[in-house]
Amino acid sequence: MNVIGLAKAVGLDTRALYQRLSAASVRAAVAEQGLADVYQRLEAVIPDIADQYTGGFDPQEYQRYWKIKMRGLHAWQVSLMLDAVRHLGRPGLVLADIGDSSGNHARYLQALAPKDAVARVVSVNLDPVAVDKVTAKGGDAILCRAEEMDLAGIRPDLFMTFEMVEHLTDPLRFLHRLAESGSADHLLMTVPWRRDSRFGGADLRMSDDRMAARWTAEELHIFELRPDDWLLLARLAGWRPVLTRLYRQYPVRSPLVALRPIWRALDFEGFWGVLLCRDLSVANRYDAW
Repeated sequence: MNVIGLAKAVGLDTRALYQRLSAASVRAAVAEQGLADVYQRLEAVIPDIADQYTGGFDPQEYQRYWKIKMRGLHAWQVSLMLDAVRHLGRPGLVLADIGDSSGNHARYLQALAPKDAVARVVSVNLDPVAVDKVTAKGGDAILCRAEEMDLAGIRPDLFMTFEMVEHLTDPLRFLHRLAESGSADHLLMTVPWRRDSRFGGADLRMSDDRMAARWTAEELHIFELRPDDWLLLARLAGWRPVLTRLYRQYPVRSPLVALRPIWRALDFEGFWGVLLCRDLSVANRYDAW
């Protein structure tokens, strides 16, 4: 009998136990993957990240699980952002964060990026609540669909998108539009890590009576692909990889590795990211864009 099964047998709160074990897993994974310093620095920059998503959190669940899970992911994402900024290697960069729901990543960059490296971060979201959150913090935000953003008006040096493309109905055309018409030669993209590709996420796989009455763009996953399929899609769209990174939500050198199948079943084992460089050589062979 596993830990969760034992907890059920003795009448413990299995949801709370799962969340505490998962939080311990993330902490161990962050340390193992060399992200502990970034994690602590982000915590000092923004102590409270409960506003990260439009949907709120139960206060107790936020404290014991969600803030730790989100902060671990943010530490990895910010480390990727800093690597991308270093790769571009010039001061005064303008970044477009497509799908940004809070403005928190812009504040992280302002605190952690080398002096004068980043001049401006523009957040793009179709949710007016998200846009209001960003502007309330003094950030730049534009209300529009990711697929319809004004590429002539927004001329960044780097496009960024964190766990957003899996929510799009047509990620291929979205990425191709950025490659063909965008000003930035580079795109930083992160997605949930899956070992196999599938259409639809957990919500679409529920029975009809368990499905939500209505989904927001923030909630529903439409495409969940494994890394090599995302790379194929990006290649056809007009991009080639510069670097890739994997983040696991569990440690591999700890007994907590036993949580790997639970992460896989109830959430994701981790997340995968890629810094892409514009390369239309394959995209230009396709004549039906």
